Amino acid sequence: MPLSRLMIDSPATGSWNMAMDQALLESTDLRKAITLRFYRWSEPTLSLGYFQRVDERESHLASRDCSLVRRSSGGGAIMHDHELTYSICVPESNRWSKTSDRLYDLVHHQIIEMLAELGIQAKSVADSQPASNQNQSFLCFERRTPGDVLVAESKIGGSAQRRLRNALLQHGSLLLRKSGYAPELPGLAELTGKSLAYEDLCHRLAERLGTELKTELKQQLPTKSELESAKRIQEQRFLAATWNRKR
Repeated sequence: MPLSRLMIDSPATGSWNMAMDQALLESTDLRKAITLRFYRWSEPTLSLGYFQRVDERESHLASRDCSLVRRSSGGGAIMHDHELTYSICVPESNRWSKTSDRLYDLVHHQIIEMLAELGIQAKSVADSQPASNQNQSFLCFERRTPGDVLVAESKIGGSAQRRLRNALLQHGSLLLRKSGYAPELPGLAELTGKSLAYEDLCHRLAERLGTELKTELKQQLPTKSELESAKRIQEQRFLAATWNRKR
């Protein structure tokens, strides 16, 4: 069984979290191995989808005073606060990179199965669900796309992808509880009455994904080279007004 990396990071700023995802994506082809990363946010942060206009945030009053970062992936804005955020980087040589839709569905299916273990009934949005004006909403978690994870008809899990040269990045969020900066979005705590432990969820989901991806996930830190790359990317891209306000 091939070896892959598991990272469970300390809370960090939005610019660092996005820079680290990018640095790991760029190093993935050289390593020829999967990297699964879980991370949190040191402050409430609104991430814009790559194609969203920055002035759209003015339409969402509750999050107007939050830190802002633009993701390299598409989709609607996400209010990162009380959540589990993951990213997975897969080299082109791995079959899951060539079947990106299946990777999306696999991760979400494992989230649903993990929640079922914890006594929470979740389901995915069906491919057959008709399109609606919901998918023009500013916030990602007010949109519905096939594969999104629902609990009691509320979206609690979603993901997005980006491909770079010879590797694929998928990252996404699982809402653990409601944020005061997006009070219209209930989390698992509000929907189920359960407060789930972050570290426990990380290890449960990592074990499931390792089995499904047929790889052994070994917990490791990023390399010195990846940290240096993330710092450069953070300064040149995710802290730069030219990036965050580019649309």
